Amino acid sequence: MEPETREQQNKTMGPMVGIIVVVVVLVLGGIYFGREGIENIFNISSEKSVEEISSAPDDALEMLKTQGDSDEVTAIEEDLNATNIENLDEEIMNIDKELQAF
Repeated sequence: MEPETREQQNKTMGPMVGIIVVVVVLVLGGIYFGREGIENIFNISSEKSVEEISSAPDDALEMLKTQGDSDEVTAIEEDLNATNIENLDEEIMNIDKELQAF
């Protein structure tokens, strides 16, 4: 048998090194998540439950429910004029801040 050349040794070592790196990263990630806890990492607060949030009154939603279902131009204009979009930018900024917290 011929001795392996450096090129052949490198070809067999590459996948093995890759597997070792992946395993080390997974182990370190598991240790990190285990020590910190999911709640602390993602800033999950247990102040309000999903039921409390979903049952809270939403003025914008109630306003949309009162709109008509007519397809007449005048009815559509009335619904459009009754819709308050003044604070739309502020709401988008609040949503963006909440998403950046994660």
